[in-house]
Amino acid sequence: MNKREIGTQSEKLVVDFLVEKGYEILEINFRNRIAEIDIIVKSMDIICFIEVKSRKSLKYGLPREAVNKKKMNQMIKGAMSYINYKNLKNMKYRFDVVEVYINESRINHIENAFWL
Repeated sequence: MNKREIGTQSEKLVVDFLVEKGYEILEINFRNRIAEIDIIVKSMDIICFIEVKSRKSLKYGLPREAVNKKKMNQMIKGAMSYINYKNLKNMKYRFDVVEVYINESRINHIENAFWL
C-alpha cells in the first residue's frame, strides 16, 4: 500500500470514528488555492478543522509531530477561507489532530491540538 492509499484509508477510518462519536461531517478533503484540510466537522456549536496523520511505526516519531508550524499555518489560512466562504462567523472553532496507528488499529483524537 502506498502513502496516498494509506492516507485515504486512514481518513475513511477517522470519518467513521468521528460519526460514531456524534460529529456531523461537513467536508472531507476540503481544498482551495490556499490550503487543504483533511476533515471538517461540526459538534454542537463548534466547527472542528481536522488533520489526519498516520504511522505504521514510530520510527519517524508520533503522527502528531508531523503537524509542524507550516502545516498549522496552512490549516489556519484554509479554515479562515472556509469560514468566510460558508459565512460561519458566529461559530466557535478548533483545530484537532487525529492520529492513526495502522499496525495497532488505534485512533487517538487530540482536540484543540493548536490554536490561532
